[in-house]
Formats: sequence, C-alpha cells, structure tokens
Amino acid sequence: MAAKKFTRYGRFWGLIKGKEKYIDKDEMVLQFTDGRTTHLHEMKESEFHEMCDVIQERFHQDKTTYQEQIRKARSSVLLRVGRLGINTVDNWDEVNAFLLSPKIAGKLLYEMNVEEMKALVKKLEAILRNGGLKSIKETEEAKSREQLNNMLTIPTKPTTKPKYLS
Repeated sequence: MAAKKFTRYGRFWGLIKGKEKYIDKDEMVLQFTDGRTTHLHEMKESEFHEMCDVIQERFHQDKTTYQEQIRKARSSVLLRVGRLGINTVDNWDEVNAFLLSPKIAGKLLYEMNVEEMKALVKKLEAILRNGGLKSIKETEEAKSREQLNNMLTIPTKPTTKPKYLS
C-alpha cells in the first residue's frame, strides 16, 4: 500500500520556526513513520497531524498555559476592583489610579506577574469582607477627626477640689 501524500506543510514549519536547534525534522519524521521515511511528503496525513499535535503540545503548552494564567489572574483582579465600585469597563484611568496606590498594589495591572495578582486578589477580597473602600475611607476620616479633636480639645477646669485645698 502506497503512502498517502500530504502536500500542506505550513503547520509543521510554523510550529518549529525558531526551534530548529531543538527539533530535528528528519528524526521526528522517522519516529512518527516507524522508521519508514525521513521526508514529510512521504508521510501519511494521520502521521503528519499526530506529529504536529505532539510538537504543538510540547513546545507551545508552557507559553499558552502561562498566558492563560495571566488572563485569569487579571480577570480576577478586575472582578474584585469592579465589586469595590470602580467601573472597569473602558475606564483604565480610574483602574490604574486605584492600582497605583501604594496601599493597593503600587503597580499597573500589566506590570504584575501571576503571583503578585494572586496576592492582590487576596488583599481586595479582604477589603470587600471589611466593608469595601467606603469603610476604609470612613475609618481614615474618623481617625483624622479624632486626631483633630484631640488637638483642639481644651482642658477644662477640674470639677472637684483637690484634697489638699479642702
């Protein structure tokens, strides 16, 4: 039975572009044809697709997985930021201003790695559990008022006479 010719090799060359020092074409073809040939044009279509699937899985999985982790982490951050009352739809100025606050992250979203975003999600969840941004502002305002009152309080005269005067 003659090998079925497959004439589209763009997928293969696209997958190994830039990785030629890691992938030996002849060795790969030989492996997936059980030693029958080292030529792409002599491979069966099923062998070719199986080989391309393996290359794609081995060499592109890490990149895709990391990009997916970044995407999910950013989404988690934006969800929590939205729950705190900041509009996250086409409102990058406000989101960036919020994230740049040293008390929040001190960085823009795209500057953070996955671990930093996971830590930020925990911080934002804690803020949400404690009543959100409004309660933080109220707490800070209450502290400021208390400090101001302490500075402005004028000591009053004692209402009882000291013992040595009676």
